[in-house]
Amino acid sequence: MPDLGGSVPLNHHSEYSGLTEAQYAAIGRAVVEWANVEFLLGVLLSRLLATPEFLARTYTDSISAVRLQEAIAEAAEIHSVRYGNRLVSHEALKEISEVNNRVTHLRAVRNKFAHFCWMRSNDEEIFGTSFSGGIWSPKRERRDNIVLKVEELAMLNAEAHLLVEQLMKLVEKLPEVTEESLLTKR
Repeated sequence: MPDLGGSVPLNHHSEYSGLTEAQYAAIGRAVVEWANVEFLLGVLLSRLLATPEFLARTYTDSISAVRLQEAIAEAAEIHSVRYGNRLVSHEALKEISEVNNRVTHLRAVRNKFAHFCWMRSNDEEIFGTSFSGGIWSPKRERRDNIVLKVEELAMLNAEAHLLVEQLMKLVEKLPEVTEESLLTKR
């Protein structure tokens, strides 16, 4: 193993630090739900931009989740201010804002799963660290590692699942521009 400078060992160092299958599955579930969220954010933006979903992917597939959220917020504001809620209702725009806030929370957790190194504290708890460089501070310590109980991870996954369900329903409330409608207009 390479010398990691005295840092916390990776989960490969010991059978006791390796994640259990249930812990791996819970992290995998979080990653899968995040992929659903990110895809649906792209669909939501396509609806707000009155663009067919497939065509909108040329734009949405190449931007980060945070940028998708910013574009959704900007488009929602345009629908409210410039278009006076004529295409998208005030209630739907309010729900979009609320969902966007929930996505921000979930994105922060997702980033930890994607960028931290994870190991088992015990069968009921996992520990993640970013192994970031720099000078230690209490603020960095809180930001650069996390301890999660398996039941907390299950609750986060349930929250993400509900968010996906809400995003699917929200997308259905918005007007859709289909490829067929564009291709048959002349």
